[in-house]
Amino acid sequence: TPPLYFIDPSLVHLTIPNPPSASTLKQSRALDIFKNFVGIFIILILIAILIALVIVARQSNQYDLRDSNEKIAKLQRESTENLTRLVQEQRIYTENKRLEHQQNLTTKYRFEDQLIVSQKHEQDLKLAMQQLNQQINVEERRLQILLQEQQLTEQHRKEDISNANSNLLYTFIQEIISTKEPLNQTIFQLKIESLVQRLDSHYKSLLIRFLYKMNYLNAQHSDSITLDLHGMNLKELDLDDMDINFGQVGLWLNYTQLYLPSTTLINASFEQIYLNKANFSLS
Repeated sequence: TPPLYFIDPSLVHLTIPNPPSASTLKQSRALDIFKNFVGIFIILILIAILIALVIVARQSNQYDLRDSNEKIAKLQRESTENLTRLVQEQRIYTENKRLEHQQNLTTKYRFEDQLIVSQKHEQDLKLAMQQLNQQINVEERRLQILLQEQQLTEQHRKEDISNANSNLLYTFIQEIISTKEPLNQTIFQLKIESLVQRLDSHYKSLLIRFLYKMNYLNAQHSDSITLDLHGMNLKELDLDDMDINFGQVGLWLNYTQLYLPSTTLINASFEQIYLNKANFSLS
């Protein structure tokens, strides 16, 4: 805005001449009036100029004030926007930091939880393995006891069978030896068949040995009963072992004319035995 200039009227010098003559005075008055009029006119012009300058200055000030207000408003808006943006950025930064911290805590807790779960799982596995080993040990002991009981039961069963076979054979031998009257061949044959069916291979071998020694399975002794063991099961007959058990180790035992036709002799053993004229036809 340009500076205001004010004209001081006192600085305007008006020269008044000496009083003239009457005609001159009239002219002078007219001139004075004219001058006064001109002076007033000039003053009015100056006042008008001053007023115009004041008005222009005020308008200029108003324009400047408006521009200033607009600039201030613009600056305030920009400041508000910047402040809002900064606050928003600060909030975002704070939220990101919070989320990052929370994520770190979550990751930490998750890792700790996984570690705890892993340790618990490992402890559970160890406990399960210990329990399983204990169960296996208990089961092994139970099976061992059961096996021992089964073995003992089987041993008792075999002993019972052996005792029963021994009693049957002993009773039969005692009956044959103590009989003074001639034996009924049919009854005797039936008893032999019953014994052969009931005795095991060991006592069956003892029976055959006894019958041979008593000449019931020897074809050359016609004065005694010759048994016919046709179709009887003599599987695993072991005469040499039986003689070995009776202390005749290394001796060649004589089973001449042993009569065992049409019998089952699977896996029978006749080592170190004389079998001259023995009859094993169809066996």
